[in-house]
Amino acid sequence: MDPATTFAVIAALLFFSLCVLDRKLALAVFCALLPVYLIRFTITLPFGPLDGLPTTLLEIFFVVLFLSWLLFGKEGQKGQKVGLCVWLPGITLLLIGSVVGVLVSPDPIAALGVWRAYFLEPVLFFVMFTDMVRDASTRRMVLGALGISISVIGISAVYQKVTGFGIPNPVWVPEEVRRVTSFFGFPNGVGLIAAPITVLMAGWTVSSTRKDGAFRNLTVFLLGGMAAVLGVLSVLFAVSEGAMLGVAAGLLVFGLLYRPLRKAALIVLIAACALTIFYKPLTDYTSLMLSMRDDSWHVRQIVWQESLDMLYDRPIMGAGLAGYQTALEPYHEAKHIEIFMYPHNFLLNFWSETGIIGLAGFLVIVWTFFMVAIRLYRDRKGEWLPTGVIAAMIALLIHGLVDVPYLKNDISLLFWIIIGLAESMRRQTRDIREVSLRQPYREQSPNNRR
Repeated sequence: MDPATTFAVIAALLFFSLCVLDRKLALAVFCALLPVYLIRFTITLPFGPLDGLPTTLLEIFFVVLFLSWLLFGKEGQKGQKVGLCVWLPGITLLLIGSVVGVLVSPDPIAALGVWRAYFLEPVLFFVMFTDMVRDASTRRMVLGALGISISVIGISAVYQKVTGFGIPNPVWVPEEVRRVTSFFGFPNGVGLIAAPITVLMAGWTVSSTRKDGAFRNLTVFLLGGMAAVLGVLSVLFAVSEGAMLGVAAGLLVFGLLYRPLRKAALIVLIAACALTIFYKPLTDYTSLMLSMRDDSWHVRQIVWQESLDMLYDRPIMGAGLAGYQTALEPYHEAKHIEIFMYPHNFLLNFWSETGIIGLAGFLVIVWTFFMVAIRLYRDRKGEWLPTGVIAAMIALLIHGLVDVPYLKNDISLLFWIIIGLAESMRRQTRDIREVSLRQPYREQSPNNRR
C-alpha cells in the first residue's frame, strides 16, 4: 500500500477501536475533529475507472462511525422513523436538487465528490446523530467537543496574530493588516466555523451561573467561557466582518430571548444604538456598511449581479454542482475580480448548485428548524439550549448572507449538528409528554388498584 492508503487504514482502525469502546464518545470526538477535513489524500483503488479515491480524514472517520452505528449501534426505538418525518420534506427536496445538480454539472466526477461530501454524508450523519443523541448528557458531550474544537482554533489564531507565523498569504501577514487563518487557508474559514459555535459556547457559559453569582457547573463555565472568548478573538483577528455581524446578531438574539439576560441585552442594544448615532467613527463605519460602498461590498455586488444574470438564463436547474465557475464565465465582465467557487450568498449558493428544487429544500429545512426550536423554547422554559440553537442558526445564516455557510465539509456537518441538537430535545420532550399522558391510565389500571 502507498503511504496515504496506509495512513487511512491506521486512522480508521484507531477510530473504529474508539467506536467499539464508546460510540457516543466517538461521536463527540468526531464533532471535535471537524477541521481535519483539511487532511486530504487519495486512496489507491485495486480496480475501477478511477486511479484513486480522493477523500479526507474527516470522511474516513465518518464512514467508520456510521458503519459502526449502522451495524451495531442503532437504538431501535419506534419513534425514530416518526421523528424524522418532520424533516423529510426539506431533506427530500434538498437531495433531489443535489442529484439534479450532479446530472447537469459540466464536471460529473467533481460533482459526485461535492454531492457525497456536502449532501449525502451530512444527511446520513443527521440520521445517525438524532439516534445517538437522546439525552442531556450526550448533548453536553457534543457541546464540550465543539468547545474544545473552537478553543484549539482560537489558540492557533491568537498565536498567528501575535507572531504572524503560518499565515499562507503574504498580504495578510503585515502587523497593521494582519488577518489570521488558523488551520484554514483563508480568514473567512475561521469565521464560518467560529461564529455559530461561539454563540453556543457563550450561552452554555451563561447557563452555568446562578443569579447569586455561584456556579451550577464550574467545568462548563471554564470550558464554555474559554471557548467563547477564543471564538470571539479568532473572529476578530480573522477580520471576518460577516462572522462579526453573525456573532453580534446571535448574541443579541440569545440575550433577548433568554430571560435572565433580557434586561442586560436591552441595555446593550440601546447603548449600541446610541453609540452608532452619536460616535462619529462608528456612525461613518455603519453608514459605509449599510450603503455597501466599501471594497468588500462592491466586489460582492458585482458577484451577485453576475450570478443573477447567469441564473436568469437557467432558473430551474442552476449551474449544477461544481459548475458555478464554468457557468459564470460567459457572464463575467469584471475581469479585475476572480471567479469565486460560489456566489457568496446562501440563497444564490443553493440556487446555483442545486437549482430551485434544492434551494426550496434548504429553505424548508431552515423553516422547520425554527418552528421546532421556537416550540422547544416555549415548552422547555428556563432551559438555555433551545435559545442557544436558535441564536447559533441566526449567526450562521447572517454570516451566510455574504459568504458560504453550508458548502464546505465542516460547515455542512455543523449545520446538521445544530439541527440535530434541536431534534434531540424535541424527541425527548415528546417522549416525556407521552409518558405523562399514559401515567393516569396506569394509575387507574386494575393491577395498580390492587
